[in-house]
Amino acid sequence: MTLVFWNTRCFAVLIGLFVTLPLAAQNADVFSEQVSYDYMLLMSMSGNTRLDAYGVQPMTVQQVLGLMPPRSGTEQTEFGAFLRNAHSYLRDYYAPLDTSVAADGSSLWFGYGASSNRIRAYAYGDSSARVMGDIAALARGGSTTVVGNNESYLLGRLGARAMGNISKNLGFFADFSNGVRLNGSPLRIAATDAVLSRTLKFVGDEQKFFDRYIGYVQYQSQYLRLRVGRDQTGWGFSPIDNMVHSRNAPLSDGFFMDVPYKSVRFTFNHTTVEGVDIKGVPFSGKFIASHRLQISPAEWCSFAVSDMIVYSGRGFDLAYFNPLAFFVSGGLGTRERSDKDNSLLALDMLFRPFRNTTVYGTVVADDIDFSTITDTSFAGNNNKYAYQVGASHLAMIGSFPLLFTTEYVRINAFTFSHRQVNNSWTNLGAPVGYGMQPNSDRLAVQAKLWFTPRTFLQVDADYTRWGENILDNTGNILTADWNGFTYAVGNMGGNMLRGDGDFLFPPEYRVGNRFLRGRISHTRRIGAWFSSEVFPNIFTDVRMNLTNRNGGNSPTESFWFSFEIRVGY
Repeated sequence: MTLVFWNTRCFAVLIGLFVTLPLAAQNADVFSEQVSYDYMLLMSMSGNTRLDAYGVQPMTVQQVLGLMPPRSGTEQTEFGAFLRNAHSYLRDYYAPLDTSVAADGSSLWFGYGASSNRIRAYAYGDSSARVMGDIAALARGGSTTVVGNNESYLLGRLGARAMGNISKNLGFFADFSNGVRLNGSPLRIAATDAVLSRTLKFVGDEQKFFDRYIGYVQYQSQYLRLRVGRDQTGWGFSPIDNMVHSRNAPLSDGFFMDVPYKSVRFTFNHTTVEGVDIKGVPFSGKFIASHRLQISPAEWCSFAVSDMIVYSGRGFDLAYFNPLAFFVSGGLGTRERSDKDNSLLALDMLFRPFRNTTVYGTVVADDIDFSTITDTSFAGNNNKYAYQVGASHLAMIGSFPLLFTTEYVRINAFTFSHRQVNNSWTNLGAPVGYGMQPNSDRLAVQAKLWFTPRTFLQVDADYTRWGENILDNTGNILTADWNGFTYAVGNMGGNMLRGDGDFLFPPEYRVGNRFLRGRISHTRRIGAWFSSEVFPNIFTDVRMNLTNRNGGNSPTESFWFSFEIRVGY
């Protein structure tokens, strides 16, 4: 679609009216700009801002840029200088939207702004509206090796984005990109990129072309943020991954509300997601709604309680669009909701025992029956839960900050799945939360060293055990016939998409959901990521990953390497 405007002032005002936003109403672009999240995390870790400041992502630009590090006292250190450099980088990144700088109504096409060291495709500002646009080109090449079989690949992508604001409360963000696979097989490439692995046209249809978009409109005041559209969502305190809503999950479309007030923060979303049935066939009409109440009673601790619901097959349900509803009770309100909907509860905890060190944890209850909570027999199969515990420590290596994190995650059998298999805690067949399957646990460590705010080296290593489902010689879950019925007796609760085996009726198969029951696989993985902005608007990323997996249904050993250069953003 092509729009023609008589002048650039009309262009800026109309864009602001239809897809509104200001600096105060703009979310930080954590998808393209990692510094936004890193800065909030480091500020929180070091005690320079609220402990819970990064608990809901994306943060707003106002929130990020409002955290100017102190310039005196203890912050006259190398770490303080690093924080100020990061803040300066972000202010430069979002400079065209900064309403604190007077604007005269002039526009910029492909050049440097007066307050920015970055090339912009377009920028406009006056006393009411601010708009900026950017274009980008990406080239990524690499190789994948699976059990000694090597294959190279090459991708290209073009993108454009626009963000802006009008007055101080309304805003928009839109990011569109189209890419092409020039060489390599889609499934091999998807193993190196979580975004591509969840792109249906790329993986399912194995086409050469693929696309992605983020787009929303947003209203924001001091104590309220309302957003409609598609964006990333992350809830939790782990720098590695989170249990309820992960930043690595597939994008979803919906409504988002965030109400921060002093030490209390209430967050609500209701989104449309894409379901996948037992045979892997996509279906529509699946919804996820979540509440999160975050309370920080002291500067050294924070707690958050969440309740979530998954439903499908009957269209939009207004009962779950109520921001003040309790989803567990709402899910029991009618027979259909009680039998079909999947409700969950979660508790997040974050502590800072001393400066530069945090300890965090999450507990998720999918199903819980207090009368059988300690029963390990068949009668206790109603109890499904997961937990995560971890710690982070921030240190200086010379003048460079180093964040070291270690965590342990356990997801018990059948957790995040559901007997109505379409109502699992998934989107496009991938977890909405932590990137693991049920009936598994993981020990993970991560070290991230920043040389500049936009140049870092990150190393990840983890060890995962997984009790996989037992498959027959066709690759399907093993079944058994009893009294004219067929039961999935090979379902050990190791797949979020198959929650239909926790209560098997044939007496000989009535066993408890023992953790790691099934075919156990052991996966050891180590990865490295070096990212840098070599010159303004020119970014490079080098990544590599080595995985060794033995046992289970498909033992393998793989290695992949990629080099990426982006121009623009």
